[in-house]
Amino acid sequence: MAVREDVRLLGDLLGRVLVEQEGEGLLEDVERVRALSRSARAGGPRDELRAAVAGLPLERQTSVLRAFALYFQLANVAEQQHRIRRRREYASEDRVARESLAAAFEELDDVPQVSLGLVLTAHPTEAARRTVLAAHGRIAALLEADDARDALLAEITTLWQADEVRTRRPRVVDEIRNGHWFFEQSLIDAAERLLADFRRRVPGAPAPFRFGTWIGGDADGNPLTSADTLEEARRRARELLRLRYRAEVRELAASLGVSSRLTAVSEELLRSIAADEAALPDYARAIGDQNADEPYRRKLSFVWHRLDTDAYAGANDLLADLDVLDRSLRANRGSRLADAELAALRRRVELFGFELAPVEVRVHARDVHDPDERIRGLLAAAGETVIVSGTTSADDVRRVAALTPAPNVVPLFESVDTLRAAPRIYEELGCAEVMVGYSDSAKDAGYLAAQWEIREALVALGEAAHRRGAELTIFHGRGGSAGRGGGPTFDAILATPQGEPPGRLKLTEQGETIAFKYGLPQLAYHNLEAALAATLLAAAGVEPRIDAGPLPGLAERSSAVYRDLVAAPGFVDFFRAFTPVDELALLNIGSRPARRHEGSEYLASLRAIPWVFAWTQNRCLLPSWYGCGTAFETADLDALRELYRQWPFFRTLVQNLEMTLAKSSMEIAADYLALVDDASLWPRIAAEHERTVACVLEIVEADELLDRHPVVQRSIRVRNPYVDPMNAIQVELLARYRAGEESLEPALLRSIAGIAAGLRNTG
Repeated sequence: MAVREDVRLLGDLLGRVLVEQEGEGLLEDVERVRALSRSARAGGPRDELRAAVAGLPLERQTSVLRAFALYFQLANVAEQQHRIRRRREYASEDRVARESLAAAFEELDDVPQVSLGLVLTAHPTEAARRTVLAAHGRIAALLEADDARDALLAEITTLWQADEVRTRRPRVVDEIRNGHWFFEQSLIDAAERLLADFRRRVPGAPAPFRFGTWIGGDADGNPLTSADTLEEARRRARELLRLRYRAEVRELAASLGVSSRLTAVSEELLRSIAADEAALPDYARAIGDQNADEPYRRKLSFVWHRLDTDAYAGANDLLADLDVLDRSLRANRGSRLADAELAALRRRVELFGFELAPVEVRVHARDVHDPDERIRGLLAAAGETVIVSGTTSADDVRRVAALTPAPNVVPLFESVDTLRAAPRIYEELGCAEVMVGYSDSAKDAGYLAAQWEIREALVALGEAAHRRGAELTIFHGRGGSAGRGGGPTFDAILATPQGEPPGRLKLTEQGETIAFKYGLPQLAYHNLEAALAATLLAAAGVEPRIDAGPLPGLAERSSAVYRDLVAAPGFVDFFRAFTPVDELALLNIGSRPARRHEGSEYLASLRAIPWVFAWTQNRCLLPSWYGCGTAFETADLDALRELYRQWPFFRTLVQNLEMTLAKSSMEIAADYLALVDDASLWPRIAAEHERTVACVLEIVEADELLDRHPVVQRSIRVRNPYVDPMNAIQVELLARYRAGEESLEPALLRSIAGIAAGLRNTG
């Protein structure tokens, strides 16, 4: 299996780098700890692993942490590259990948018109620095090259010598730069390719997808977001695209050496050049009669000059100039030329304009009751869309609408109570878009109840829009983990109730999922293609009429069990001791605080991201499964199996639950009890985990989790012996750090980043 060979190669090269950098002793310690971890996983005593890591000096603990973390970085790259390789193999064998446009069009009789929005958010769950992500891209490319060992060794050495942990908290402008990097790295080109492939099947169709972003405009809990950061995001996006288009126009001019002495050109093109010469007399004099008999090049020289001087008022003006070239080529036997680089540039301008991705503003409803000058200025500077977090009434949205020129003010429904009120509020507002939040609803009511309440709200919203004869876009605020609505995008879209008409939806792309999906150009294309293919299928299909049977009652039961736990006396103290939630604030991965209001009640003010991140670090992953076992246990098993077989919604819910349970490790989580004064809640948590695993296995009719997905199952099993030592070291470091050894902070942060890399998940 190629991925195993790549991982083995990278692991061997990493061992060589460790020896070169810190000597044989480090590699020996790494291998000894790994062997003890494997033994513990096979049923051996865990005490030996704990003793081994506790016996290492702090400096060596830090190096061992970095070694395991770097191994996971390399393994992740190898797995990503393997996914790309598999798609190439499918194509070479004329096989159709399930999550592809080709597969979707095989199922479609008529192609529905869809509107898919992919919105990159400012949510800080990407623990890897951009320096590290760039190196990952180079390593992925080298895995495809011959005789690349020396180059790979150089890249691994670079990663070892680069600090994977940020030394300062990123500013909003840093987040803007990081977000734009993914567009530069992959999305601009991948999106253009996807639009080209779509239009080969549906000529002349409008672009079926768009991008957006919150980065620079998300003021929900971030006091650093303002009209200035919003303008900075827009300025940087325009500059990025202006320079990109300028370079492409120069390349296009070099390739379009069509001579008017040999081939006719349109009168429209000649008039356009004359108009340019009249409008830009200084530049016309500067270039003289250059390319006088090569009109395409001459026209492009004026296009280049306008880009160079930032003279285009908007993207439509640039497109108009490019369209003149396109029409002239097609009218004069140059269609092949028009369909090459010029067409690609026109598609890029169509998709990204000079905005890259329009910045959507987000504010919390609470902050608009008595808005300060910062919020007023931000809302006054908003563009097309403003999201209103914490919406509980139509008045929350009206207050925002009164302060902004944005025509699209979107209520965000997050808690169970507001999800239930969403149809009524929508009817009162008549808005064109609504957003549902998976993160806060799950934090409020638990995984199963949140999924059910969101589904019920979406069905009711779609029906209300249909009755009104109105278009309604549904915006899904999904996070990376299952506890925040995460999971495979293709399946999630197919299992989701649709907007009105079907196929009108937006999705958030958050944190580490952005790097995982879009960090490599080929992978970016495949993930965009999967999202579009699923949107087309969902819009064209009719969801089967399934009786939800016991599910409403199960959701209510699971919520009661979940809320009973988090409201239990001593739970907050247990949570803060049992997880590194408070220490997460030390990790500089985002510009905004972990809590919305420091003075308010702890759990209520804690954001969903650190809530999930903390439970992920200790391998418990509680928000993604707690309450499900008790609920499922009360239902008829045959009824649950039938729902699993027949209903995409329930099947996706259970599959995501199964994946989460497979990633969890209660044996490792139990080690964190050493940090807790009162562990009386632990038996309840452990028993619920055991119940949930047993119920899921019965529903999917399997002996072990992920039996039907052996590749993923093996990947998790292979990773565990490398993640477990990092958890053992983290427990040791947390105990000492909390006892007052503040000098341990750098090592502790490396443990957090390393475990996140190992699990490929933060929040």
